[in-house]
Amino acid sequence: MSENTIPHTDKTQWVSSTDSKLYSLKNMGRYSQLIGNLSHRKAWLLDNEKLKALYNENVSSRHLEVGPANAEMLSNTTPPASPDEWRVHLMDINHNPLVFAKEVLNDRAIVEAVQHDVLVAPWPNLSRAFDSIAMGNVLHCLPGNGFPGKDGAFAGIADALTDDGVAWGYTVLGLEDPDVEHNFLARTLIRAYNKPDRKFFQNAGDRLADLEPQLRQHFDDVTVWSMGSAALFIVKKPKR
Repeated sequence: MSENTIPHTDKTQWVSSTDSKLYSLKNMGRYSQLIGNLSHRKAWLLDNEKLKALYNENVSSRHLEVGPANAEMLSNTTPPASPDEWRVHLMDINHNPLVFAKEVLNDRAIVEAVQHDVLVAPWPNLSRAFDSIAMGNVLHCLPGNGFPGKDGAFAGIADALTDDGVAWGYTVLGLEDPDVEHNFLARTLIRAYNKPDRKFFQNAGDRLADLEPQLRQHFDDVTVWSMGSAALFIVKKPKR
């Protein structure tokens, strides 16, 4: 085992931390260009049109967006209800993305912001509150030894989702995942983002093969697949 390999059985209760510099309002304003356009298209090879389709096919009138960033996906989603009937909650441990995303969505929905660590479940006062939950570009930022170490996020989704609800997400996988072929730009960025003095990413141990069994601990209906450097998932039927 190399020195960078992380075991995949850790059940430690990890917690996140805020980063007001990285998640500044200025950076939220540049998110679409730097992440949605450059990183998705050139590095992670994520098809934004397919991501938008996930939203349009599944978003509900009672929706929770975990890690909203600049709310680009939601702001381009066909509203499932009128502005006075579409209820959207935003959750993030950082304050600035909540402020930015709320401003973007205020004309489209009734928006509430919740500042909370996604790894600390159950999420406050949100049990069985949502018919849809999205978590895009979040898991690879969270601390934890692989997906087992990030289990709090999955437990939070399961608790907050209604029995008939649906949740989905996407996350960049680690460099050592044998089931993923990262291109040169992806490898370069993942290495840089995981450096101890940055920790923009904390996904060294995140592997595609570990995601489905971790999700099945919380959901009876699980679909996982890969796209470029990322894993995508759709889950239904939370276990109670």
